[in-house]
Amino acid sequence: MNDLRHATTTEKRASPESKLESNSSSVFAAADEPLRVGVLSNPRSGGNRRGLGAVREVLAAYPQVSHREVLTPADVASALVDFARKEVNTVAVNGGDGTIQAVLTVLCHHKPFETFPHLAVLRAGTTSMTAGDVGLKGSREQALRRLLSWAEGGEGEVVILHRPVLRVQVDPRQDPVYGMFLGAASIYQGIQFCNNRLNRRGFRGEWAPGLTIALFLLAVASRGGDYVAPVPITVGLDQGPPERRDYLLLMISALERLFLGLRPFWGKEERTLHYTAVEARPQHLLRALPSLMRGRKNRYGTPDNGYFSHNVQEVQLTFNSGFTLDGELYEAGTHLEPVVVQNGGKVSFLRL
Repeated sequence: MNDLRHATTTEKRASPESKLESNSSSVFAAADEPLRVGVLSNPRSGGNRRGLGAVREVLAAYPQVSHREVLTPADVASALVDFARKEVNTVAVNGGDGTIQAVLTVLCHHKPFETFPHLAVLRAGTTSMTAGDVGLKGSREQALRRLLSWAEGGEGEVVILHRPVLRVQVDPRQDPVYGMFLGAASIYQGIQFCNNRLNRRGFRGEWAPGLTIALFLLAVASRGGDYVAPVPITVGLDQGPPERRDYLLLMISALERLFLGLRPFWGKEERTLHYTAVEARPQHLLRALPSLMRGRKNRYGTPDNGYFSHNVQEVQLTFNSGFTLDGELYEAGTHLEPVVVQNGGKVSFLRL
């Protein structure tokens, strides 16, 4: 297998934080060691429900590659401990956003590896939003074949993307969870709508959340309340004083690209996590959002009109509604302490 030093890294679209240690791509200079790949497959993820036959066929040509099937967070933890014992240094995740979240939680909180492995994410979920930003291109079997071919013979050009990870403390009496995207208010309601309505009718992939947002925005623009219920949230950004508002939308992201290529972040601070929120009953919604969803601030997208975006290191949220972390639903409940979202460290993703 090829030496990790031969990985070449380029990224045409530089992020606003490209000069920082995270949210960037950089030349990788690793020690002289072979690339050892381990593959985690979740048979119940959206893209794998028709079976793992094609993935197993690819893996049959690489008997030296460890492959574990996982269904629960405990399965993920057991598999990663096994990979660490085998000195795996690249973990390929054949699962959806929830599987990636479970992997990140084990890696960042339980730390089974002495040296953090690279992650290679396959498009195998229902939405696969994380894979859209930092994952391997193409179908899961095509991507896996390219990854293993590169690992064995150095074929292809590899990009190494660095991203921060969200550390989310829901309850101080429980372990934190780690992920890439947190959404509240209409995003949480939208995930419920997708799960209950669209996914059951066969709408999957990036179009399902895109259609949901379109329906929600149409309801707001027409002053309808069938889909959207504003959520009161007290928000504290970094060391600033907490402020309570009614929100239509709130998101915190370690990703640079969301579904359908959206980049709804226009903060200028030199910090690593993206925070974007839209207040209930925002002004000039249809004029502001087309630019804001692409990260381009315009004269309508101002705090006075109800639009907020910052780069931060920590967000504290106090509210009684639920939220979603990488597609998994959490009930915030009524807590004396806020839900705390912080930069939980840096992860490297392979793209080829």
